[in-house]
Amino acid sequence: MTFAASPRVVVDPIEIEDDISVRFGVSSTELKGVAEIILDGFSKVSSLHPKGFNGIRGWAEGSAAIRAVLIPKGWHPEDPQNQPRIVSKKLGVAFTVSSGSSFTGIETKTPQTRNDKGSQTSSSVRFNAKQTELFPVTGQVIPLRPQHGDQSLWIFLYYVDRDNKELRYELSQPTAMSEVDKVSEWAVRYVFPPLKFDAVWDSQDDDQDDIPDIDIEVIPKK
Repeated sequence: MTFAASPRVVVDPIEIEDDISVRFGVSSTELKGVAEIILDGFSKVSSLHPKGFNGIRGWAEGSAAIRAVLIPKGWHPEDPQNQPRIVSKKLGVAFTVSSGSSFTGIETKTPQTRNDKGSQTSSSVRFNAKQTELFPVTGQVIPLRPQHGDQSLWIFLYYVDRDNKELRYELSQPTAMSEVDKVSEWAVRYVFPPLKFDAVWDSQDDDQDDIPDIDIEVIPKK
């Protein structure tokens, strides 16, 4: 029987800033801006919109925002099997945005992605798991380098908590998936301070699901 290693959970703002600057060349302020745009996407949805559109809009705006931050730094957008990513070939790293469970952004809990993921995420998670086996997670931050064109996937995970009026978010590296195809284990979690808000939105449903990975089977004509 094997046991999953405990993730490295980083909550100290200075340590997070140092780590993500070395690993990715991005700042906490830039990622906070992504969270603010996600929240703004939620806030602009009313009860007149289709049910669940708040989740889709927040996710879509966040996906665009993180791309806007990283494209000037030399990253480029990709959509493997319709999963929007922003990729650094130099670093061998890809980011994607996803809604998470209510445990998102809580240091002592283990979050999952809110909706199930497809084969694109599964293959990236398997690659992450192999890399953490080869290079066990420690407190030392080593700039990542590509191996054979593979990409280490990181997820910008967020959750809008209406009861506590805060958006919680983290940047985390997935290493395993549950039986229902949700990301359920992580190697590293950078947990940021929650983003507080005072808004009372017209749309009160709690459907925060984003678009799941879409696997398209191509059958050649005979």
